[in-house]
Amino acid sequence: MKLKRGVLAVSFLSLVCAIAVVPASAGILYDNTGPGSVGNGIDLAYQINGGYAVTDSFTLSQNSPVSGAMFVLWFNPGDTATSVDWAITTAAFGGTTEASGTATDLPNTLITSFYGDFDIDQESISIPDLPLSAGTYWFQLSNAVTAGGNAAYWDESDGPSSAQQDYYGVYFQGTQDGSMAGSETFQIIFTPEPSSFLLLGTALLGLGALARCKLRA
Repeated sequence: MKLKRGVLAVSFLSLVCAIAVVPASAGILYDNTGPGSVGNGIDLAYQINGGYAVTDSFTLSQNSPVSGAMFVLWFNPGDTATSVDWAITTAAFGGTTEASGTATDLPNTLITSFYGDFDIDQESISIPDLPLSAGTYWFQLSNAVTAGGNAAYWDESDGPSSAQQDYYGVYFQGTQDGSMAGSETFQIIFTPEPSSFLLLGTALLGLGALARCKLRA
């Protein structure tokens, strides 16, 4: 299921991702932030609970030690994530599982409230001691649980990754028919300090706009 926006053009609202300075000790191994991040795309986000899972490819150009990931999630206003399952695999929803786990200490750092209908949060997880060889892998999120028991969505970025969504074993890949579009906002990183993660902020530019949001299977 994807979260989709229709805009009634009265004036324009721009959401611009502002990237904070990353300390020298931090390293971004793969960055899939893109022009659609944090509400700039037409298809805004993809569900990662209620039977839905999403996985995105990432490529390492050399052997690298992975120690964490950052990603951006959408929630109902005031809701937050209490846990989410993650995995790094060698194929989309298959291959070898290099690492996996359930993150329960999510920071839920609010980036912005999107038209009052959704809160957009930055999340980060630690991935302990994972040396990966150069090559292509997949970062998967699923089984998200929120404090309010509502849906959770992974922010679409339209970055360079390929993406697939799974719904109880039915797979969707980025296609013209809209069953899966773009890819999601995430970074694969190495740094021992959560505070060293790249933080996505937002700046609101221009005038307001009227918008409506709807859920689409």
